[in-house]
Amino acid sequence: MDRPEFPIETIRRLPLYLRCFNRLIVLGEDTMTSKELSKFLAVNSGQLRKDLSYFGDFGTRGVGYDLRELVEEIRTILRMDKDWNLAVAGIGNISQSLLDHIDFDHPGFRIVYAFDEDESLIGTTFRGVNVRPLDELPSVLKDSGIQIGILAVSDVDARVVADQFVECGIRGIINLTRICLNMSDEIQVVQMDLSSELGRLIYQLEIN
Repeated sequence: MDRPEFPIETIRRLPLYLRCFNRLIVLGEDTMTSKELSKFLAVNSGQLRKDLSYFGDFGTRGVGYDLRELVEEIRTILRMDKDWNLAVAGIGNISQSLLDHIDFDHPGFRIVYAFDEDESLIGTTFRGVNVRPLDELPSVLKDSGIQIGILAVSDVDARVVADQFVECGIRGIINLTRICLNMSDEIQVVQMDLSSELGRLIYQLEIN
């Protein structure tokens, strides 16, 4: 059965909601209204209610939202209620900084393979995983069932390694390189590009 389509901007906000709600739970909060929650989010209370309404009827009038219920619902919506195995190609400073923001203490993401071409890193441990030589990637990932790859190799190697990911069955790539990947429609690519985000920010500053 096909999944229903929801506004892409709503889907982009859900991980931010999830991170915020988890943080509030850690701080001892159990229930909060949309108005109270909006103080911690980059959206107003109306937008928050609208986003959540796409997925069901949450919250109790006069009481607010049960934060733990919202966390579980959003995790289910984002398919984070099960483990997704990841392979990382390139474990330099950029990929390590990014992965520091992922909470590996909860189900959702699990690094099972890491690769690099730097001999000083090969054989070391990265997030509890032994770092293998980059040229072993095709043979190691073949038939592994990995669906998500993080691409943080040099720009020179980016296209080759991306193609190797796809040949091994990976369907989603987080691209941390400066190379724009032109992949088939079946492959989902997320481009993490700080310079592009800065350009978008400057444009918004200039028109406001």
